[in-house]
Amino acid sequence: MNALLLVGSPKGRKSASCLLGSILAEGMRKHGAMVSEEFVHEGLRSEDGIARLLDSVDAADLVIFAFPLYIDSLPAPLTRLLERIAERRARIAPAGSPRLAVVVQCGFPEAHQCGTAVGICRLFADRTGMRWAGALAMGMGGSVGGDLKKLPGGGKNILEAIGMASESLANGGAIPEAATAMFAKPLMPRWMYTLIGNFGWRMQLRKNKARRPLTYRPHSQG
Repeated sequence: MNALLLVGSPKGRKSASCLLGSILAEGMRKHGAMVSEEFVHEGLRSEDGIARLLDSVDAADLVIFAFPLYIDSLPAPLTRLLERIAERRARIAPAGSPRLAVVVQCGFPEAHQCGTAVGICRLFADRTGMRWAGALAMGMGGSVGGDLKKLPGGGKNILEAIGMASESLANGGAIPEAATAMFAKPLMPRWMYTLIGNFGWRMQLRKNKARRPLTYRPHSQG
């Protein structure tokens, strides 16, 4: 089976989306699938790059979007690619009907904040003749770094959920509901995530020599 991983984060290879998508891709390879990876923001820089992305989508049996939540939606580069895919599939009869799966993470503590973005992707699949293959959505994405095993609990839930999803996708199925539920479990207590996040903001303030407090609102009214 030929699968295509499209990383939609503008951060590219350093992003949490790339890390999670790459782990899923590697798991699928272990189950016999051929998986190629493309970075959307890079491909959109030229017409040749756009053509390569569109051709890759047409040739895939399974397309996987891996991206971060941006204002309850998809990053702008990925949205633009979806528009181009829809334009092509409306103009040219597709040779096949690839499945579409999604891996999305957000900086909010709750995984359900990704629901709108997942719904957008599911509707896109329906409108373009693709077959929906499910989603893995998680909150607390800001804590995901280069090594999942450094997370509380060693990232066990994430790795087990991706393992279940990769096996099912590689065998022509969809992401199991059990994998979706496991992936959505909080990585740590909410108070701990908030505490770490606030500490990170203060460190950035100090690094950038900003003297204003986080609560400073110079343009607020009333």
